[in-house]
This record gives sequence, structure tokens and C-alpha cells, in this order.
Amino acid sequence: RRRAPGVRSANRLAGVFTATVLLLAAATLAVKLRGGAPHALDDAIALLVVTCPCALALATPLAIPAAVGRAAGRGILVKGGDALELLAAPGTLVLDKTGTLTEGRTALVAWHGDPSVRALVLALEAGSSHPQAEAFRRAWPEVAAPEATGVRHVVGAGIEGLVDGRRVRVGSPRFVAEAMAASGAVVAPGAADAAGHPVAVPEDATPVHVVVDSVLVAVAGVGDALRADAAEALAALRARGWRTRLLSGDAPRVAAAVGRALGFAPHEVTGGASPEEKLATVQREKARAAATGGGRVVMVGDGVNDAAAIAAADGGIGVHGGAEACLATADIYLTRPGLAPLVELTEGAARTLRVIRRNIGFSIGYNLVGASLAMAGIISPLIAAILMPAASITVVLGSWLGSTFARARVAPEAS
Repeated sequence: RRRAPGVRSANRLAGVFTATVLLLAAATLAVKLRGGAPHALDDAIALLVVTCPCALALATPLAIPAAVGRAAGRGILVKGGDALELLAAPGTLVLDKTGTLTEGRTALVAWHGDPSVRALVLALEAGSSHPQAEAFRRAWPEVAAPEATGVRHVVGAGIEGLVDGRRVRVGSPRFVAEAMAASGAVVAPGAADAAGHPVAVPEDATPVHVVVDSVLVAVAGVGDALRADAAEALAALRARGWRTRLLSGDAPRVAAAVGRALGFAPHEVTGGASPEEKLATVQREKARAAATGGGRVVMVGDGVNDAAAIAAADGGIGVHGGAEACLATADIYLTRPGLAPLVELTEGAARTLRVIRRNIGFSIGYNLVGASLAMAGIISPLIAAILMPAASITVVLGSWLGSTFARARVAPEAS
């Protein structure tokens, strides 16, 4: 079972508190008996009764489940209290681009090459759920595709297989270049510019190259619109003290264009990152944060490419519509699209920490006052028995009524 660090700390504090109360009760009894006080035993008993380790021990365990339940009502699913607690203080947010900062619905914005190649591309992408494959299918609904065999997906790079006896590879320029290396960089007419180089696609589009039998036959460009709330949400997160980084598997120039649009500094943007490079980047961020006291590192993503980085981060957040592998490793899943739930999550986590601190402060204050009154002989065991459960009830109500997440329920949207 996952426990938040605050829960473990509260349990340890409750143990120390109980030992301290026993020592104070014994000291009260001994001192008052030696002084001949007539109610020495009553005062010692009142001290044991009025002090309430329950309130102290329940301060965190009650607040976190209440907050997790409220978050679920807002479409924010939290696997454990530890994940909620680590988001209470700002650190570093590493964000994927496609499907996280963008809509995740890529569209074909450019095509240079032989139109007959489209059927080969559709054949390869027929069984793929990647946004790029969806873009091709939406662009060419009228094209009949043959059957592909031996299809192999290369995570973060592309797809290859046999179509009508021809070896076809579709993916990033680096991925297809491997297929061209053996026979030399051959570029077919239509896919090359006047200098014989592959045609460039618009800056904000991701280049997708198509190689057939080691010849580059087509260059496509796919684009993905930014989420409507992305800029506003990132501004709110930065205002709360979060350091943001953009980490994308798309071409560096595409990532740079998105970064400029969303207010990322150039050094905060990394494009063309493979799953292994994303993992390495998160590990470097963790090492830097540990060395500088920069807080926790949280990875936010939605794809298979992000799964290893999400697992390696201090906390992982999967966003609406994410791949199963990504969601399996994430600590928190946002069932609502957009980045507004991420802002709500960080704000709710900070408010949850304030509720916990308020509960602990009340518990300590109550016990100090109650113990002082009992040791002074001002309250009897009967009065102490009446006061003791009031402390626990107050902590329970404080946790339940605390303003962590909004009470209004939000139905998750279909993927």
C-alpha cells in the first residue's frame, strides 16, 4: 500500500507523543503525591484522558483520502497520497508535446511525392493507433490500401513492413535514412528540391519520410494544433513557481516552434528525443534538482514514448486519451482533456497540504492546552473524557470540509 511521507511522519510523531504523555503523567503523579496534593491521581488520569494522539495521527491520513476523493470527482484520478503530496510544492514539470500540449489529432499539411505511394503508406498504418496514422487515414479516405505483412513498429521512430513485395518504411528522417544507407541516399523526383535534397515541410509540421526499396519516394508534413488552454495553463503553473520543460520526439524545429508559441526558453525545449533520450533527460533533471534543491521532477505525457520517463520521474501524470503503457506507469491520470486539470491538480495538492498542516497545528495546540490544564488540576477526568473526542471530531470535520478540490463533479469526456 502506498503511503504519503506525511502519513509516515504523523505516525512517528504520534508514537513520540504517546511516550511523552506517559512520562508527563508519571511525573505529575509523583510530584503531586510528594507535595501531598489530594487529587494527584485524578490529575494524572485527566492528563492521560484529555491528551489525544488520535487527532495527531489522523491529521494526515484523513485529509489525503478526502482530497483524493474530491479530485476523482473532478476527473483527476490519484493512485496514492504520496503522488498528491509531492505536487504540493513546485518543482520541475517535463511535458511531452503531442497529445499533451497539442490536441493529439495530427493532420496532413503537406505531401510531396508520387500519389500512388499513398496506398503503401495506408497499408502499413492500417493497424496503428498513432496520431500520425490517423492523419493519413483522414486525409485519404478514398484510397484503397493493400495488405501489409511483417509490419514492425519502432517506438519513437516509425513503422516498416512488406506491401506487395516491396519493403516500405515510414517515419522520421533519421529512421528512414537507415534504410537508404545501404544503397546510397537516393531521392525520387517529386520528393526532392532543385538541389536534389528532400523537400522541406512547414516549420511547425513534423516531417515524415516514405522509403520504398531504399529509395525516398515521398515527404509528408503532419501538424498538430495547440490545445486552446495550453498557454494560459503554462503561465499559471509558472506563476506558482513550477519550472517547465518541453520534451518531444518530434523534429527539433517543430518542438522549437511550439516552444516559442508557449513561452518556453530555447534551452527548455528538446526535440527529436527517443524514448531512451526522454528517460535520460528526466534522470538528468532529477540529478540537477537533487543537487540544487530544485524540488521534485514530474513527467507529463500520453504516449508509449513517455512511459519510461514517467516511471523514472519522481511523479508521473498521464493525460486524457493516453496510451495504456503510459497510464499504467503514471501516478495520476487526468480524465479531462487539456491542461486546465493539471493546474487544478497542483492547486488542489497545495491546498491539501495546508489542510494537513492546519490539522496538525490544531492537534498540537489542543494537546498542549489540555495537558497544561490537567497538570494544573483545573479539569477532572470526567471533563477530560468529554473534551478528548472533541479533538478527533474537529480533525475529521476539518479534513472533510477542507477546501482542497472543488466539490462540483465533472464527467470525463470520451476518448
